[in-house]
Amino acid sequence: MKIAICDDDKLELEKAKNAVEEFIASRQSDLQISLDTFESGDELLSCISRQGGFDLLILDIIMPGMNGLELAEELRRNNSNCKIIFLTSSPEFAVNSYKYNAFYYLLKPFSSLEIKSLMGKALDEMGEEKSKIIVVKEKGKLTKVQIHRIKYIESVKHIIIFHLSSNQVINCYGTMNEFHDILLSDKRFTKCHKSFIVNMNYVISISSKDFIMDDKTLIPISRQTYQGVKNQYIDYFFEKGSELI
Repeated sequence: MKIAICDDDKLELEKAKNAVEEFIASRQSDLQISLDTFESGDELLSCISRQGGFDLLILDIIMPGMNGLELAEELRRNNSNCKIIFLTSSPEFAVNSYKYNAFYYLLKPFSSLEIKSLMGKALDEMGEEKSKIIVVKEKGKLTKVQIHRIKYIESVKHIIIFHLSSNQVINCYGTMNEFHDILLSDKRFTKCHKSFIVNMNYVISISSKDFIMDDKTLIPISRQTYQGVKNQYIDYFFEKGSELI
């Protein structure tokens, strides 16, 4: 598990770092957890381009140069599905922060206990997400697919197309009904159209006709399902936030 903290305020950066290190030390697990700190978004992006991404980011929003929201937008544009916890002294950014599928938004001054609690919930959720798989038959071979990596599936005639977070696409013969129950039993997924099931973790906004995905792909929402899908989308992200309060 790779964690990074980015904050231009050295005192706040040290405070968050100490809290995370205390959490790591207290975590009785076989999981190896690493921690890196950065004082600017550009520094963090440069590290990611050299060494790969992180599983969890703790980002200050108000920073000179590239702020935390711009940094999150860049990460989502590159199909990063890492957990993001935003830190800021101003509540005015709260709504915008969830546009980038924030795991949580924490107001400064925060306590060490708050950071540790969020860390525990984030790691538990990631562990649960990665444990769920489905098996897809493609070209005569069986492939295990982690459910959290599925951005959406679509049905085209008798072919089901899996679009994954890595930009990988898997095709298999079958019908939507074969995957309907297992995906929709997971609260992250919604069926917005007879030919599409979408993972709402990869949605950045909704209109009356479409889901807008983090890579700008438009997924159609049928007129018949719109109100129910809209309510499900709002309830899902409201629940995600309220569970952590």
